[in-house]
Amino acid sequence: MLFGVKDIALLEHGCKALEVDSYKSLMILGIPEDCNHEEFEEIIRVPLKPLGKFEVAGKAFLEEERSKAAIIRLEEDINYAVIPREIKGKGGMWRVVYMPRKQDIEFLTKLNLFLQSEGRTVEDVARVLRQELCPTVTGPRELPARKCPAPGPGEKAGAGAPAGADGAPPLASVEKQSKTGDDKRGKRKHKKSRRRHHASDKKL
Repeated sequence: MLFGVKDIALLEHGCKALEVDSYKSLMILGIPEDCNHEEFEEIIRVPLKPLGKFEVAGKAFLEEERSKAAIIRLEEDINYAVIPREIKGKGGMWRVVYMPRKQDIEFLTKLNLFLQSEGRTVEDVARVLRQELCPTVTGPRELPARKCPAPGPGEKAGAGAPAGADGAPPLASVEKQSKTGDDKRGKRKHKKSRRRHHASDKKL
């Protein structure tokens, strides 16, 4: 729907002046002044054909839009499924205004009054909804770079840094420590055996 409460009020006013049923009528806006009656009927004939038989009830010039508006009377009730929202006509696109379903009028009136009080329009709401439903796609997040400790005074770059990725001591240092521990334990065992040997000699 490309119109608001103001357009609906204009449609109702025009239908009342022409004494036609607003729920069986359309209003076409944006018709240029130089479009004659024959051209107008030829342009709307195909787009409005799915709505059944119709006739042009009247036309009026709108000062604000500097163009003409036409009221179209339908013989049948409006078929909302096939009614065109716009018609490609002379000078550009013509807007088609129609009465919403009766249960929608109160909602539309309240919505437009609220948006006017907030300084907004229906187009603003539609733009926000499009942004929310189609957010900007961001690229994959990168892992933060790992920081290495700065070398202390007198140290070369890389000196003192752990060889393993998880900060564990190098394998060579572990092997050295294990060998040192084994040597100490071996010396202790050797001393104990010598003491026992001396004790047995004294008994003899």
